[in-house]
Amino acid sequence: MTTKFRLAGYSALIAATLLTACGGGSDDSSTPAPPPAATSVEGFWTGKSSTGWDVALAVLENGETWGVYTSNGAIYGALQGNTTSSGGTLTGSGREFDLRSGQIASSTYSGTYTAKTKTNIRLPSGVTFAGIYSTAYDQPATLSALAGTYTGSGVSTGAPVQSITVTISATGTITSPSSLGCSASGPVTPRSSGKNIFDLRITFSGANCALGNGATVSGVAYYEGGTLLAMGLLPSQTAGFIFTGRK
Repeated sequence: MTTKFRLAGYSALIAATLLTACGGGSDDSSTPAPPPAATSVEGFWTGKSSTGWDVALAVLENGETWGVYTSNGAIYGALQGNTTSSGGTLTGSGREFDLRSGQIASSTYSGTYTAKTKTNIRLPSGVTFAGIYSTAYDQPATLSALAGTYTGSGVSTGAPVQSITVTISATGTITSPSSLGCSASGPVTPRSSGKNIFDLRITFSGANCALGNGATVSGVAYYEGGTLLAMGLLPSQTAGFIFTGRK
C-alpha cells in the first residue's frame, strides 16, 4: 500500500521586544521580554507512519512543507505542499511522489499539534503520522556547519536509487561528481527565517540525467548532527530529487 503524507505549512513566528521601566531614583533600566511562545506547527518533525515508514517533515515559516519517507534507509517517496495551523489544529494539501511507481497523488490532510513538541497528522485514507519536534530546527543555519562531503543515497523521479557523494563548499556551492553520466551543482543558502533550513537550487548536467540535461530543481536542505537531507522539484512540480547522507 502506498503511504501518503503531506507537508504541513507554517505561519510565521513574530519576534516582539517590550521595554519595561524599573523604578529607582533617577535611573531607569529596561530589559527585553522573552519572545512570544510558538503557536504554529512550524518546525522539523520526525517519526513513523501507521504503516511503518520513517517520515521526516519540514514545515517552514511560510507554510511551505517538504517531506520524505524511507524504510531501512531506502528512499521511497517525497511530499510537497502547504499547511496552515492555529490553536493546536492543522490542515493542508499537497502532492506525494511515489518514487517506486513514478506516480504523483494529490491529497488533503488534517491533524493536531503541540507547538515545538509533537504533531499527529491523518490522511483521508486513515494513514497517520506521529512526529516529534527537533530542537535543532531553532538553531541558525550556517554554511560553516553545512560544509563538507556527504556520502549517501540519491534518487530522481523515474530513476533507481543510487549511492552518490555530495560536497558543499564553505561558500555555499553544492556539487555532485558525474555518476553514470550525470553531475549536479548549484547554490545553497540559509533562509532568511533564521531557522536551520537552507534554500537550494541544483542544475543537472549530462545525457543520462533522469530529469534531463540542464534541468534545474529548487527546494530545501536540512542539516542536523552530520546528516544532510535535501529535496527539490522542477518548476512544473511534476518531478524532483531527494538526497540523504552523512559526512
